Amino acid sequence: MRTYNVELTVFGKIIPTKIIDFNTDKELDVGNVFRSDIVIKPYQQGIKISSTVYTSDPDRAYKVALLFIGKMLDVLALKVNTSVFTSNNDIRNFIDKNVVRAIIDEAEFKQCFEISRTLNLEHTAFLRALNWYRKGLYTDDPFDKFLAFWNSISVVAGKYHTPNDRTRSGIINQIWNCFETLWGTNSTIWPNINNDRWINENNEIRNNIAHGLIPVEIDYVEDVISRLENVQSVAFQFLKEWSAIILHQEI
Repeated sequence: MRTYNVELTVFGKIIPTKIIDFNTDKELDVGNVFRSDIVIKPYQQGIKISSTVYTSDPDRAYKVALLFIGKMLDVLALKVNTSVFTSNNDIRNFIDKNVVRAIIDEAEFKQCFEISRTLNLEHTAFLRALNWYRKGLYTDDPFDKFLAFWNSISVVAGKYHTPNDRTRSGIINQIWNCFETLWGTNSTIWPNINNDRWINENNEIRNNIAHGLIPVEIDYVEDVISRLENVQSVAFQFLKEWSAIILHQEI
């Protein structure tokens, strides 16, 4: 066993206020705490972030760092609502004369690490939902994007709904139950939701995508694309409010 330093490239329209250097607890398994040194630097297409990892070999060190940093990025992506992802290759060019970047200071990075650690230990399903939401932000395929945003809602609903005769009938009623928990029983005033069939219609699209039942008609494809912004906005507000109100984690 030895300590390794692993540097990852994070692509996205974010930038640190300066070179940031601090340390934080890493606890991917309960009781297995390791103090990790973190260095974050500006990069032309996002940031460079390095962390120390105590493990058996370089390959495992890379995988542990990728998991550790990825969980922090899941929280950061919801916080700033912008695409952030790691890659071994410079596969995208974010630099243009009109680029706008979110400025992230040391306190925000520390907060994202702390929240991701808490969620990983106490609310793993919600952290998984954040991972789906982040995937929805950075994927280009509109069907994958729809699936990711919808999964971010359904993962939370599947875990945190109130068990009763209604919710036992499936995910549609579980999502409905969680929306009621946050926004009340009057579905006409739920934010960004325009009809009482909203959950049913979008869940049907999710099932068609997931099970390869998507019709090839251009009208169907355009309908899915037209729903993306709305589904994302609902997922964003749902995850933000569920985290703050139900889990008491302000992201």
